[in-house]
Amino acid sequence: MMREIEYDFIDEITLKLKAEFGTIRFLEVGVCGAGTARGIHRRAAAIGCPIEAAGVDLEMYRPNPTPAANYKFYGGDSMDAWRQIKDSFNFLLVDGCHCCNHTMCDFLNYSPLVVLGGYCLFHDTALPTKLGKANQEAWPQDHSYAGQPPSSLGVREGLQKLGLLQGYRADWELIRELPSDTGLMGMILFKRIKK
Repeated sequence: MMREIEYDFIDEITLKLKAEFGTIRFLEVGVCGAGTARGIHRRAAAIGCPIEAAGVDLEMYRPNPTPAANYKFYGGDSMDAWRQIKDSFNFLLVDGCHCCNHTMCDFLNYSPLVVLGGYCLFHDTALPTKLGKANQEAWPQDHSYAGQPPSSLGVREGLQKLGLLQGYRADWELIRELPSDTGLMGMILFKRIKK
């Protein structure tokens, strides 16, 4: 559920991870079938970069088959699943429930697992537009946890309340926003600059 430009953006991030770390250690919150993890595994293989990946989502979204042999899946609500994870990561993708509370909790619970210099990418961060409202109303109803069309408003509100968008945090730096002209999708990338 991403645009081609967003896949290209993730490709840029994988190249950056290879250059900076020599490996990709990827955690995705909001797996929904693991299409993104499969794509990152394929790209890592193509560029000769070792990868370990994990995903968090409700049990009904457990990928079958898993994206790779070294893939770990943590079933359950993201509000609770973080307690099971003992690994560290250099790339966190937050694409779970789009409400403000989940966005904030997903960041607060999973960002401590990101190593210094690692990245956190949020999906569905687009500013609302008239077209976006119409697109959200037409979106398949089973896409989000609450059975409602996804809204980028909760994600952006959560990022603002966390102080990430305004640059208020000393531990994370906004690197780049990939906007959307449709009012859906969009991405914002942050880098951990301090523990």
